[in-house]
Amino acid sequence: MDKFVLAGRARETSEVGSRATRRLRSQGLMPVNIYGASKPNITVAVNSSDFYKALEDHHQLFQIDFDGNSETGIIKEVQYDLFSDSAIHVDLSRVKANDIVETTMSILTLGIPKGVSAGATLDVAYRHVPVRGKVEKLKNSLTVKIDHLEPNEAIRAKDLEIPTGVECLLADATQIVIVHARKGS
Repeated sequence: MDKFVLAGRARETSEVGSRATRRLRSQGLMPVNIYGASKPNITVAVNSSDFYKALEDHHQLFQIDFDGNSETGIIKEVQYDLFSDSAIHVDLSRVKANDIVETTMSILTLGIPKGVSAGATLDVAYRHVPVRGKVEKLKNSLTVKIDHLEPNEAIRAKDLEIPTGVECLLADATQIVIVHARKGS
């Protein structure tokens, strides 16, 4: 899994709380909590637009460089604003390359199914699939070619090209991408 590097700064204890956090967000920064691995929790502030860029590129593994220190963590939770749907807070769990973690990998579809060209509909049932494996073996996303799919055909979990050493946590028969035939056909 590719690591996305973000520059940040440690938050002072005076910068904790809802009022201080609102001020932080108004400056274009986002609070990030880093915890785990029997180390003390750290709260840092990172540039919000840099974090959004990382999310758009399906990154889940981050290296946060702050105040001469560096921490590596994987996303455990992203909190979103109820009304604007923008990320307002992130929790990262510390990891090392050989740690085994459970996370998700994004599904990126490639092509237009033959069945869709004939009037069928495309249903992407899973945009992310749950996986377990060593951090160093994980990928940000899985590309699935779907141009060969005819009506009533599907890509199942067993058809995914999961990296060696990584396990998909869905049942083999789980349908990931489905082409539904047009009703009455």
